[in-house]
Amino acid sequence: MAALVSLATPESAQAQYFRRPVSQVDPKIMMIDEKTHLGSKIAPETVLVDQDGREFTWGEMAGKPVILVLSYFTCDGSCSLINSTLAGLMKDVRIVKPGDDFKIVTVSFDRHDNLKTTGAFREHLKLAGDLAPHWTFATFKNEDDLKAETERIGFKFFWSPEDRIFLHPGAFLFFGPDGRLVRVLYQEEVDARDVELAVLDAKQNNFRPHEILTLALSLCYSYSYHDGRYVLSIPMIVGFGSLILGLTTLFGSIAYYKIAKRTKRTGEGHYAQAI
Repeated sequence: MAALVSLATPESAQAQYFRRPVSQVDPKIMMIDEKTHLGSKIAPETVLVDQDGREFTWGEMAGKPVILVLSYFTCDGSCSLINSTLAGLMKDVRIVKPGDDFKIVTVSFDRHDNLKTTGAFREHLKLAGDLAPHWTFATFKNEDDLKAETERIGFKFFWSPEDRIFLHPGAFLFFGPDGRLVRVLYQEEVDARDVELAVLDAKQNNFRPHEILTLALSLCYSYSYHDGRYVLSIPMIVGFGSLILGLTTLFGSIAYYKIAKRTKRTGEGHYAQAI
């Protein structure tokens, strides 16, 4: 659920990407308190700087669900793994599409990150061509915003001067079109289906007509805080089954009645002709 990662300053040697560091710290202490922070919003006026140096506000991301990954770009392995895991999961995400249904943004919580480290991190991920246009990498323009907004959504990270490491959760944060935090998933516990269902949750029932089957699928699962992922909702499945059985019985009875009535009329007509 959490990753212990080494900090390399922009002046240090090139980061060793995709190497998983070892942590002896209980990762549970780093988990985001969802009961407290679900529904929280990042201030829409918060200014970010993307990989091309363009400034934009968090509010400009509104309108569609957003998957936010908080990382740092000189990380020696875990941040690369967190982001590459999400990229890998996207290959199996089918019922929602990046760009059309949601956006992805990775934002650094390290005040030392800049355009150079942002670009190097993005390049090492080697995103597929159809995914890259819908995935933004950015830094906070103002350090005060970095501290305030990560605290606002309950994202904890600690810097140890002795060990020169950051401790932080490896989390995917799902925000709704209105900018509210809807769901938190952890890298090591989820699969592509969980990502799809979290995006559907983040849509907040704002489904297009052709997405009715998608809505039905989402209703068959519920998020388990104990498991940290989506599980089949047995009561909902039983309810759907009962509904389908009831509708089948109703329409079957109506069809049977109409057929029987038509048969009776036909039989009476033949009888009258015979007389």
